[in-house]
Amino acid sequence: MFAHLTLCVPLALSASPFQETDGTPVWTSPFPASSPIAEGVSPEATQALDELVQGLVDGGEVVGAEVLVLVGGRAILHEAYGWADRESERPLERGSVYCVRSMTKPLIGTATLMALQEGLLELDTPVAEHLDGFATPELEGITVEHLLTHTSGMPMSYLLGEDLEALEGIAAVANLTVERGLRHGVGERFEYSDQGTDTLTALLEAASGMGAAEFVETRLLAPIGMDESLTTFPSDHPLRARAVTKYAGGAGFWEPYWTPADEALFPFFLGSQGLYSTITDYALFCEFWAARGRTPSERLIKPLWVRKALEPRSAPLGVGSGFPGLDSDYGWLMSLYTEERPAKREGRDPEREVVVFGHTGSDGTHAWVFPEQKAVALYFTQSRGTTTGPRVEEALARMFLGAPFDPNAVAPPIEPYLGYYREGEADLYRSIIRDGDRMALEINGRVVVPLVWAGDDRWKLEPEPASVIEFQRDENGVVTGFEVGGNQEYRFEPSSDLPDGEQLAARVRERHGLERLAEAGTLRRTGTMNIPNLQRSATVETLMAWPDRYRRDTASDQDDSAEAVSIDGDTAWVWSTVQEREESTGPELEAILQDHPFAHFGDWQRWYDDVTVIQRIDEEDGDSGYVVRMGGLDAPAPTLMVDAETATVIGVHTMTTIPGMGRMGQKTRFSDYREIAGTLLPHAIDVTLANPLIGVIELRFDAHESGVEVAPGTFGLEELR
Repeated sequence: MFAHLTLCVPLALSASPFQETDGTPVWTSPFPASSPIAEGVSPEATQALDELVQGLVDGGEVVGAEVLVLVGGRAILHEAYGWADRESERPLERGSVYCVRSMTKPLIGTATLMALQEGLLELDTPVAEHLDGFATPELEGITVEHLLTHTSGMPMSYLLGEDLEALEGIAAVANLTVERGLRHGVGERFEYSDQGTDTLTALLEAASGMGAAEFVETRLLAPIGMDESLTTFPSDHPLRARAVTKYAGGAGFWEPYWTPADEALFPFFLGSQGLYSTITDYALFCEFWAARGRTPSERLIKPLWVRKALEPRSAPLGVGSGFPGLDSDYGWLMSLYTEERPAKREGRDPEREVVVFGHTGSDGTHAWVFPEQKAVALYFTQSRGTTTGPRVEEALARMFLGAPFDPNAVAPPIEPYLGYYREGEADLYRSIIRDGDRMALEINGRVVVPLVWAGDDRWKLEPEPASVIEFQRDENGVVTGFEVGGNQEYRFEPSSDLPDGEQLAARVRERHGLERLAEAGTLRRTGTMNIPNLQRSATVETLMAWPDRYRRDTASDQDDSAEAVSIDGDTAWVWSTVQEREESTGPELEAILQDHPFAHFGDWQRWYDDVTVIQRIDEEDGDSGYVVRMGGLDAPAPTLMVDAETATVIGVHTMTTIPGMGRMGQKTRFSDYREIAGTLLPHAIDVTLANPLIGVIELRFDAHESGVEVAPGTFGLEELR
């Protein structure tokens, strides 16, 4: 288990939709720009989507289009194509304003969820309770849930041929059902219905005592930050300058049917289709749903209602999908794309899981949320009647639903980055190393963080993708340092004034004198171990025998649990009351061999292939010490601290492996040195683990005996205590 790295880069704050330049408003995106590589998406698949949409415009299949793809709230593609107004040859620009038509429905669905959780409505509330005209034998059975699920029996629309100017608001639209009746019996079947959604809008208005437009604007648009979305579109509104001309027809036969100079399409807010918005504003709404009802500052929808809204209900839309293997379904005013997956609980039938959700609008707008991939994609056109949506879905499926893309598979060689880094000469070094087949940041005694290529000289910290290491190079292209989280690290090479590893190893070997155990015989030491955070203590006994045998037995003071670890040459074993004797292999073996007295105080050349004195640290109190790396840059390695004057080993920073918890950093401090049988060993050892739940392990020795007779097999754990 890796400890969380504290180095981090704050996420970019959302920019204002407008940026003043010489007094002229200039549109800017609220989403920070990124790249496909940086967000773990195939650049080739992203380029294919870009080329697809450009081809749709070039081929006359749409008049214009705008595409926005977000991963983790960062834009990896945002482009505009074709015309905002073909006749005047006004190019379509990013930040254009569209009528999103039926993509208004999810906002009405969200507003209804708010009314439900606040008790203004209940799922079984009859419409007739708030709209008197529905108190008829035919209509009195219609409830809120019927309107949310398009099962009220109402048809697609009663507005065709109606003069909207003659209708007095949304309640009058709802009353068209009272006048004309139902197409099907209540609850009999699913039929997609604008009339039902407009009735729900009127119901929301009546139950809340607030105009539906005001409810949506104040309770949804404002908290989400949708400052460029309108429930109606007055002729004098500033956003008219960025509105697109609307076209109807088909490929090669597009004719304009509305221009920004015309009166608004709707004189009042229609919950089925009345919203005007930009692609980035609607993306904010999608991000709100991807965050399961949360804005950056508050929760608007409780998780219970989010789950209900996205629950598949076997309500097929009857339209094709470009997502291979996914079925089209419908939730509560939200389109769902689902697949059958095994039940999460054993013995239950397979379940339909939502893989993608979103909505489309009949004027050619589309939005999709990919919750598992933390991605949002939008494709806006102003071409009513276009059938290009499924082809965009196919391209998005290649980006997000195929085999996962590994940026490291196409990353540049990592050798130029490997090296030692520090903020200043008095700071302990960090390393960029190879960890298996990955590049990683190693912080001594704390953590080894795998890195993911983010393009150019930028690498993300895998546990914290928002944190990015950005490497710098000199004029010759040589890596000279990196910046992360506002901290600057400089690359350095060990000074030529430092002793070489072999010289310092000889001094340490002489200082601690473990070779004298060859004459003194096996050394036994006993003591106590205490873990304050866990309120655990134990008795400890260790055995050391020249040249490479070591054993440690620990028995709990609280219960009958015990464990043992032993080393005999290059072999190690472990045992505990819950684990039979087992020979160690892999990372566990490596950690055991690097974390015992002979490896610390004995002949370093015996235990380590590469010993490098990295730096000398001079403390303010006059003490100074050498920092020694016991290995190269091809893997994580222990770092020993050695007193510069006496060659006494002060401590060691390394990684350890704890069963059930995995690899974690640890810092060990040695003190209270005493001479034992001609050797110099610490009687106090404090181990600080990077996992704060464990914290410090205190080891204290209070007795020792040399020349101890041990039974055969003792150092192979064949004899257990």
